[in-house]
Amino acid sequence: MRRKYDIFEKFPDGSTLWRACVSGRYETHRKMQAFAEHSENVFYAIDIQADTRLSVDLPPAGYRTAPRTVRARAGAAA
Repeated sequence: MRRKYDIFEKFPDGSTLWRACVSGRYETHRKMQAFAEHSENVFYAIDIQADTRLSVDLPPAGYRTAPRTVRARAGAAA
């Protein structure tokens, strides 16, 4: 049986907002990661029936580092 999770967004002032209901743990993690890519807030999911809470272990969007760029060495042929 696939569990259903309600996903919430937690704001800096402590308030929360329901964002989605997703079936399955894997899909829930994927959806929370997708939300976290576009927000600096915290996301978590709750399975009300099992009293289980899931959270995303990602830094907020504003704290992610930019991809590393590779520089060509001086004197290297283009």
